[in-house]
Amino acid sequence: MQIEVIADEQVNWYETSLPLNERKQRGHFSTPPQLVSYILDACGYIPAADLAALRVLDPACGSGNFLAGAAGRLAAFAQRAGLSSYETETLVARNIWGFDPDPISCFLAEMQVRGVLNSPQEYLNLHIHQADSLTLSWEPCVDLFLANPPYLAAKNNDLSGYRSALQRGQVDSYLLFLALALQVVRPGGWMGLVLPDPVLARANATREREQLLASCTIQHLWHLSGVFSAEVGAVVLIAQKSPAPRQHLVSWSRERWRNTLPSEQQQVKQELFQQQPGSELRYLLSSERGAYIERLRVCLASPPEGKRRLAPLGAFLTISRGEELGRESSLLVAESTRAGQAHAPTIRDYGRGVGLPRPGNTTGPEEYTHYHPVLRGGLDIRPYCQPQARWYIACEAIKKPLERYLAPKLLVVKSTDRLQATLDLRGHVTLQALYLLHLRDASEPVETLYFYLALLNSRLLRDYVYFLHTAYKWVQPQIEQRVLANLPVPLVDQKEREKVIELASACSEARAVVELKQDIPRLQEALEQAICRLYDGIIGDNGVVNI
Repeated sequence: MQIEVIADEQVNWYETSLPLNERKQRGHFSTPPQLVSYILDACGYIPAADLAALRVLDPACGSGNFLAGAAGRLAAFAQRAGLSSYETETLVARNIWGFDPDPISCFLAEMQVRGVLNSPQEYLNLHIHQADSLTLSWEPCVDLFLANPPYLAAKNNDLSGYRSALQRGQVDSYLLFLALALQVVRPGGWMGLVLPDPVLARANATREREQLLASCTIQHLWHLSGVFSAEVGAVVLIAQKSPAPRQHLVSWSRERWRNTLPSEQQQVKQELFQQQPGSELRYLLSSERGAYIERLRVCLASPPEGKRRLAPLGAFLTISRGEELGRESSLLVAESTRAGQAHAPTIRDYGRGVGLPRPGNTTGPEEYTHYHPVLRGGLDIRPYCQPQARWYIACEAIKKPLERYLAPKLLVVKSTDRLQATLDLRGHVTLQALYLLHLRDASEPVETLYFYLALLNSRLLRDYVYFLHTAYKWVQPQIEQRVLANLPVPLVDQKEREKVIELASACSEARAVVELKQDIPRLQEALEQAICRLYDGIIGDNGVVNI
């Protein structure tokens, strides 16, 4: 027991002593022991089962939490079976395998396993090796594959040295370990994986998701936040290497990690995952609202012949981004700065250059330049509210065509999990955190933008984006441009459009007039109902998809 306490202290000291940036670069974040225990339970690796012949592998063992947890259960099984200490240690040495490139991690992992066995004997040769498991030759030989592999993004790390990475396009490191699990687990074997949550829906994980769904039965999917100090959500996948029965239900939960799992978990058909265009693990589609969203997606993607009633948003609006600048850029000038006070812009100045002295210079006439109001991101955007800038940017610093900003446009927040938009008629410049949407048909009246404004702020399309895309990333979710371009727009006659335009325009006017603000909830609810009627009529007429 003393050895076990010392090992725990050494493991914790080693991890916490590393700078956070280094831990992120190396992907060095150990799985909490309580989560290890839940994973072993879910995989059926319990002392009451026959564990004698089951080979366990952690190919990125780190400090050994998975190995120690498995060794403890194997020792408990051996005690129940009446094995001697020597026989128990031999059993652990034969069945528990771990690899890691870091020699210190391997040393600590071995200390943990020895601590569980209370066996400092030198004769006990554990199979914990300093090696990169991705470079080894493998065949199906594992009964339980346990891993919390490092999450090293391909954009920041050169992974081209791995054969498995060379066989495909851009791939993050954790996907190489998922592919390894699918390769080395025997038929009927199990895998318990702790992966970053982009695996749920990101396009570059499509191949691994397809293989997983084709060859395995997923038993549990736990989407957790707060497991690690790194800025990433975690997904725990518990699966058995055996094709899923047709009506198999996957248990899922979406929670903040608090050293426990919810007692009641929801269920979704694995078949629904297989129906997704990229085999996405969109568990939220199991709800009633999710089923409606899925019907809408399929109606847009595969309309019945001769009954096309939806079109993608990109068919009507162009989508671009603002200036490639961050909100902390030195090119931005605050309204409250000394320079700005010399010629404070007013509402009448919006949409054209405003004369301001250059920051840090004298205020002589020769030092004046033209500034434009700039919106820095989501904090400046409220649905139906005309945005008002508190920051400015010099005309010379604007790299993209100024006409793009001066023209009437919709603005949509990029870095968020909830769709929200506003209409800008004041010619703001924007930064990269906002999408700019312009009418493709220049002959259409500006009022047409109110129709798309209403759709983009509707509960229905907000849920559409959330249920299909942004919900599957806990940390820093973003609405991708392709997602925005493929939002479903109902093809309706002008009379139905005008009803929506009238209500959306009224909502915008009410927010700007103090006397009318009490009417906003009533107007918004009427607008929501009008939009729902448009989509309900389309979904009802087509009657597609049977979830």
